[in-house]
Amino acid sequence: MLTSTIQKESHNLTSVLSAKLILFNSGHIWDEVIHQLRKATGYDIVHCEQIAMIAHTKGKAVVKSGDIEELDIINNVLREIKLITSIE
Repeated sequence: MLTSTIQKESHNLTSVLSAKLILFNSGHIWDEVIHQLRKATGYDIVHCEQIAMIAHTKGKAVVKSGDIEELDIINNVLREIKLITSIE
């Protein structure tokens, strides 16, 4: 029973640490998206352009993986201009 509880807690911790912030393709202007990604993440322009291009061509892109609290902060900045996002 203790092993089961430990495994369940370990799985819960892994789930929290492996959350992903997803950016979806939208009708926003390219430069606005890049600017907001830079503002939210601190990534360089090339990295932001890569994320935006993936979202544009595939419909969605992972902005960042990590802990939900950090992703929430980034997500709030992205949503300032009504970008479509989710944390999964």
